[in-house]
Amino acid sequence: LEAAKDNDDIDPAGGTPRYPLHTATTLHGLLVSVSEELIDVPLYHVLPNVCSAVNTTTIPMTMFRAALANAGYRSSAYHKEPQAVKTDAPNHVVWDIVRAWCKEHPPSQKKESKRHRKGEAPGSTGKNGHMEDDNEEGEACKADVATKILSREIETKVDFTIPEGFGLKKKARRFPVNPEANWGPKKAASGKNKRRLSDDGGDEMEKHNAKSSKHY
Repeated sequence: LEAAKDNDDIDPAGGTPRYPLHTATTLHGLLVSVSEELIDVPLYHVLPNVCSAVNTTTIPMTMFRAALANAGYRSSAYHKEPQAVKTDAPNHVVWDIVRAWCKEHPPSQKKESKRHRKGEAPGSTGKNGHMEDDNEEGEACKADVATKILSREIETKVDFTIPEGFGLKKKARRFPVNPEANWGPKKAASGKNKRRLSDDGGDEMEKHNAKSSKHY
Protein backbone atom coordinates (compact mmCIF):
# COMPACT_ATOMS: atom_id res chain seq x y z
CA LEU A 1 0.00 0.00 0.00
CA GLU A 2 2.77 2.42 0.85
CA ALA A 3 4.33 1.82 -2.56
CA ALA A 4 1.02 2.13 -4.39
CA LYS A 5 -0.15 5.40 -2.89
CA ASP A 6 2.30 7.62 -4.81
CA ASN A 7 2.25 5.86 -8.16
CA ASP A 8 -0.67 4.01 -9.66
CA ASP A 9 1.76 1.90 -11.70
CA ILE A 10 3.47 0.47 -8.62
CA ASP A 11 1.77 -2.37 -6.81
CA PRO A 12 2.09 -3.04 -3.05
CA ALA A 13 4.47 -5.95 -3.72
CA GLY A 14 6.89 -3.66 -5.53
CA GLY A 15 7.80 -3.32 -9.19
CA THR A 16 5.68 -2.32 -12.17
CA PRO A 17 2.59 -4.49 -12.72
CA ARG A 18 1.86 -5.88 -16.15
CA TYR A 19 -1.64 -4.37 -16.11
CA PRO A 20 -1.64 -1.09 -14.10
CA LEU A 21 -4.61 -0.66 -11.78
CA HIS A 22 -5.90 2.86 -12.43
CA THR A 23 -8.03 2.82 -9.26
CA ALA A 24 -5.05 2.02 -7.03
CA THR A 25 -5.15 5.48 -5.42
CA THR A 26 -8.83 5.15 -4.59
CA LEU A 27 -8.42 1.63 -3.24
CA HIS A 28 -5.43 2.73 -1.20
CA GLY A 29 -7.49 5.52 0.41
CA LEU A 30 -10.33 3.11 1.18
CA LEU A 31 -8.01 0.55 2.78
CA VAL A 32 -6.21 3.22 4.81
CA SER A 33 -9.56 4.53 6.07
CA VAL A 34 -10.67 1.06 7.11
CA SER A 35 -7.32 0.38 8.82
CA GLU A 36 -7.70 3.54 10.94
CA GLU A 37 -11.19 2.68 12.22
CA LEU A 38 -11.96 1.35 15.69
CA ILE A 39 -12.49 -2.34 15.00
CA ASP A 40 -14.25 -2.93 18.32
CA VAL A 41 -16.87 -0.21 17.72
CA PRO A 42 -19.47 -1.38 15.16
CA LEU A 43 -21.74 1.70 15.18
CA TYR A 44 -21.16 5.37 14.43
CA HIS A 45 -22.66 8.84 14.89
CA VAL A 46 -23.37 11.17 11.96
CA LEU A 47 -22.35 14.48 13.49
CA PRO A 48 -24.67 16.81 11.50
CA ASN A 49 -27.66 14.63 12.43
CA VAL A 50 -26.71 14.68 16.11
CA CYS A 51 -26.42 18.47 16.13
CA SER A 52 -29.60 18.87 14.08
CA ALA A 53 -31.54 17.06 16.82
CA VAL A 54 -31.03 20.10 19.07
CA ASN A 55 -31.13 22.65 16.22
CA THR A 56 -27.55 23.83 16.64
CA THR A 57 -24.67 24.34 14.24
CA THR A 58 -22.57 21.30 13.45
CA ILE A 59 -19.54 20.90 15.68
CA PRO A 60 -16.30 20.81 13.66
CA MET A 61 -15.17 17.20 13.44
CA THR A 62 -11.69 17.92 14.79
CA MET A 63 -13.09 19.75 17.83
CA PHE A 64 -15.64 17.02 18.50
CA ARG A 65 -13.01 14.28 18.39
CA ALA A 66 -10.66 16.43 20.49
CA ALA A 67 -13.37 16.72 23.15
CA LEU A 68 -13.73 12.93 23.14
CA ALA A 69 -9.97 12.49 23.48
CA ASN A 70 -9.73 15.05 26.29
CA ALA A 71 -12.49 13.15 28.10
CA GLY A 72 -10.46 9.95 27.87
CA TYR A 73 -12.22 8.19 24.99
CA ARG A 74 -11.11 6.92 21.61
CA SER A 75 -12.59 7.93 18.29
CA SER A 76 -12.07 7.38 14.59
CA ALA A 77 -13.60 8.23 11.25
CA TYR A 78 -15.85 5.93 9.21
CA HIS A 79 -14.73 4.94 5.73
CA LYS A 80 -18.16 5.36 4.07
CA GLU A 81 -19.34 8.68 5.58
CA PRO A 82 -17.08 11.77 5.86
CA GLN A 83 -19.28 13.32 8.59
CA ALA A 84 -19.45 10.18 10.75
CA VAL A 85 -17.45 9.38 13.87
CA LYS A 86 -16.97 6.09 15.71
CA THR A 87 -16.19 6.22 19.41
CA ASP A 88 -16.17 4.04 22.50
CA ALA A 89 -17.69 6.89 24.52
CA PRO A 90 -21.20 6.16 25.86
CA ASN A 91 -24.11 8.11 24.45
CA HIS A 92 -24.46 10.39 27.47
CA VAL A 93 -20.89 11.62 26.91
CA VAL A 94 -21.64 12.37 23.27
CA TRP A 95 -24.70 14.37 24.31
CA ASP A 96 -22.72 16.13 27.07
CA ILE A 97 -20.35 17.39 24.38
CA VAL A 98 -23.31 18.60 22.34
CA ARG A 99 -24.78 20.33 25.42
CA ALA A 100 -21.45 22.05 26.10
CA TRP A 101 -21.30 23.19 22.49
CA CYS A 102 -24.84 24.58 22.76
CA LYS A 103 -23.83 26.65 25.78
CA GLU A 104 -21.18 28.35 23.65
CA HIS A 105 -23.31 28.37 20.49
CA PRO A 106 -26.99 28.68 21.51
CA PRO A 107 -29.39 26.90 19.15
CA SER A 108 -31.43 29.08 16.84
CA GLN A 109 -35.13 29.38 17.44
CA LYS A 110 -37.56 27.98 14.91
CA LYS A 111 -39.30 30.67 12.91
CA GLU A 112 -43.06 30.83 12.99
CA SER A 113 -44.90 30.17 9.77
CA LYS A 114 -46.67 33.06 8.05
CA ARG A 115 -50.07 31.51 8.70
CA HIS A 116 -49.25 31.07 12.39
CA ARG A 117 -48.25 34.72 12.69
CA LYS A 118 -51.57 35.69 11.12
CA GLY A 119 -53.39 33.85 13.88
CA GLU A 120 -54.73 31.00 11.74
CA ALA A 121 -55.36 27.80 13.63
CA PRO A 122 -53.31 24.70 12.78
CA GLY A 123 -55.03 22.58 10.13
CA SER A 124 -57.22 25.43 8.91
CA THR A 125 -58.01 25.76 5.21
CA GLY A 126 -56.11 28.16 3.02
CA LYS A 127 -57.22 30.33 0.14
CA ASN A 128 -57.66 27.35 -2.16
CA GLY A 129 -60.07 25.67 0.25
CA HIS A 130 -57.75 22.71 0.98
CA MET A 131 -56.16 21.69 4.26
CA GLU A 132 -52.67 23.15 4.59
CA ASP A 133 -50.32 21.13 6.74
CA ASP A 134 -47.45 23.19 8.12
CA ASN A 135 -46.00 20.19 9.89
CA GLU A 136 -46.50 22.03 13.16
CA GLU A 137 -46.95 18.87 15.18
CA GLY A 138 -43.65 17.45 13.90
CA GLU A 139 -41.78 20.66 14.65
CA ALA A 140 -43.30 20.83 18.12
CA CYS A 141 -42.29 17.24 18.80
CA LYS A 142 -38.72 17.93 17.66
CA ALA A 143 -38.55 21.06 19.80
CA ASP A 144 -39.80 19.06 22.79
CA VAL A 145 -37.08 16.43 22.27
CA ALA A 146 -34.39 19.10 21.94
CA THR A 147 -35.60 20.76 25.14
CA LYS A 148 -35.40 17.50 27.06
CA ILE A 149 -31.89 16.77 25.76
CA LEU A 150 -30.54 20.22 26.61
CA SER A 151 -32.28 20.39 30.00
CA ARG A 152 -30.08 17.65 31.46
CA GLU A 153 -27.01 18.62 33.46
CA ILE A 154 -23.57 18.11 31.92
CA GLU A 155 -21.79 15.35 33.85
CA THR A 156 -18.67 15.14 31.68
CA LYS A 157 -15.79 17.60 31.77
CA VAL A 158 -15.83 18.87 28.18
CA ASP A 159 -12.73 20.49 26.71
CA PHE A 160 -12.66 21.45 23.03
CA THR A 161 -8.95 22.28 23.08
CA ILE A 162 -7.20 20.53 20.21
CA PRO A 163 -3.98 18.85 21.42
CA GLU A 164 -0.81 19.51 19.48
CA GLY A 165 -0.42 17.07 16.63
CA PHE A 166 -3.97 15.80 17.05
CA GLY A 167 -5.69 14.53 13.93
CA LEU A 168 -2.59 13.91 11.83
CA LYS A 169 -3.41 11.39 9.12
CA LYS A 170 -1.58 9.36 6.55
CA LYS A 171 -1.62 10.83 3.09
CA ALA A 172 -4.46 9.11 1.25
CA ARG A 173 -7.46 9.93 -0.92
CA ARG A 174 -10.16 8.85 1.51
CA PHE A 175 -13.32 10.20 -0.13
CA PRO A 176 -12.66 10.72 -3.85
CA VAL A 177 -15.13 12.68 -5.91
CA ASN A 178 -17.10 11.10 -8.74
CA PRO A 179 -15.05 10.75 -11.94
CA GLU A 180 -17.58 12.72 -13.99
CA ALA A 181 -20.77 14.72 -13.71
CA ASN A 182 -24.06 12.86 -13.23
CA TRP A 183 -22.17 9.75 -12.18
CA GLY A 184 -24.33 6.79 -11.21
CA PRO A 185 -27.12 4.62 -12.57
CA LYS A 186 -28.50 5.88 -15.86
CA LYS A 187 -32.13 6.41 -16.77
CA ALA A 188 -34.11 3.22 -17.26
CA ALA A 189 -35.14 2.15 -20.74
CA SER A 190 -38.39 3.79 -21.83
CA GLY A 191 -39.69 0.94 -23.98
CA LYS A 192 -40.33 3.22 -26.97
CA ASN A 193 -38.91 0.64 -29.39
CA LYS A 194 -41.34 -2.00 -28.16
CA ARG A 195 -44.29 0.34 -28.63
CA ARG A 196 -43.12 1.27 -32.13
CA LEU A 197 -42.88 -2.38 -33.12
CA SER A 198 -46.34 -3.14 -31.83
CA ASP A 199 -47.82 -0.14 -33.64
CA ASP A 200 -46.22 -1.19 -36.93
CA GLY A 201 -47.69 -4.65 -36.65
CA GLY A 202 -44.32 -6.30 -36.31
CA ASP A 203 -43.17 -5.38 -39.86
CA GLU A 204 -39.84 -4.00 -38.71
CA MET A 205 -39.20 -7.06 -36.54
CA GLU A 206 -39.74 -9.31 -39.55
CA LYS A 207 -37.34 -7.21 -41.62
CA HIS A 208 -34.76 -7.43 -38.83
CA ASN A 209 -35.10 -11.21 -38.59
CA ALA A 210 -34.81 -11.58 -42.36
CA LYS A 211 -31.70 -9.43 -42.42
CA SER A 212 -30.15 -11.38 -39.53
CA SER A 213 -30.80 -14.73 -41.19
CA LYS A 214 -28.48 -13.82 -44.08
CA HIS A 215 -25.47 -14.02 -41.75
CA TYR A 216 -25.93 -17.73 -41.01
